Amino acid sequence: MRIYQDPMEMVKEVERDLFEMGIRYQSATVQDMRVENDPGYRTIEISGYGYTLTGFDHDKMEEMIRYLGNNLPWAMEEASERLFPPDYDPNPGKAWEKDPGKWKRFLRDGVFSYSYAERWQHQLPYVLNELRLRPNSRQAVMTMYDVHQDMMNWGGRDRVPCSMTYQFILRDGRLTLIYNQRSCDFMRFFSTDVFITSALLLHVAAMIEAKPGRFIHFIGSLHAFAKDLEERRIF
Repeated sequence: MRIYQDPMEMVKEVERDLFEMGIRYQSATVQDMRVENDPGYRTIEISGYGYTLTGFDHDKMEEMIRYLGNNLPWAMEEASERLFPPDYDPNPGKAWEKDPGKWKRFLRDGVFSYSYAERWQHQLPYVLNELRLRPNSRQAVMTMYDVHQDMMNWGGRDRVPCSMTYQFILRDGRLTLIYNQRSCDFMRFFSTDVFITSALLLHVAAMIEAKPGRFIHFIGSLHAFAKDLEERRIF
């Protein structure tokens, strides 16, 4: 597994790996859509991908988001909503209003099938308590996947979380965060996933008076779609 100190170097190397070594196929579903007949969802993919990041320079994190064309105002608002319980309902929350063109279509009767903020906020206090009481714990894990709800949404019935687990390991005063994703759309979400999860690492480290250590990222399916790659002539 490669180790990076510079987030911009990391994102460019991950991009190179995906485009040089990825396999091509036609996706059947994306989020809550059936796309098996849509050539825009021809897919390039690497399975079982991982890397480690040890540098969290804020300016370079922002540069990484802009490099992939993602929405920085949404990412910053979303991070805040997940980390700090708002005085409004975390589902749907308000971060989505920073980019309604991307998120409004997923609302059902005014709410999302899930929100990261609502699931984080139920678990984060337990993680902080565990790390304070038992700093050598291996059990400080948050999960996004609800087996009772999310399995029922397979096959495009509704959205299913792309993030699976966040495990925190504190050793020698440094906090490591191991982030597992089942799926990550490189062009639309990779940089914001890294930005927001790095913010989680920095927040938890500050709350338990530890130093940030490593961000270890495992992705089951790292992919990009033809509709987002027209200028790159990947397909």
